[in-house]
Amino acid sequence: MFKPGHVEIERAAIGRQPGYRLNLDYAVSRRDNGTYVHFDLDGEVGGRPVHDSFELHRDVAYNFLHVAADCLRRRGIPLPGQAMLFGAHKDYDRLFADLRRQLGVHSGEPIDLERFLREG
Repeated sequence: MFKPGHVEIERAAIGRQPGYRLNLDYAVSRRDNGTYVHFDLDGEVGGRPVHDSFELHRDVAYNFLHVAADCLRRRGIPLPGQAMLFGAHKDYDRLFADLRRQLGVHSGEPIDLERFLREG
């Protein structure tokens, strides 16, 4: 289910891949040093609780799926074949469009490669 600033997905376990129920909340904030997106990831994967948050600068905010997957891996939550998490979900396009709208980002805008490698 998607609504601006929030998406939740649920998948049943398939074979050796654990089921999961995840909520991703996000909010854009504008500061003196730039625009950021704060993400909160909550739910459970394979019966293990997930609670994490992270922030990304405007130009690397679209890499949030990679960062969310890294948060899960750091907690020992297996993700074989599921690294896309929200990306394989029908509401991903709506989430991406909402982020693009809130950030005022347009196709072709440059990113800071050093920041991308450091944060993304």
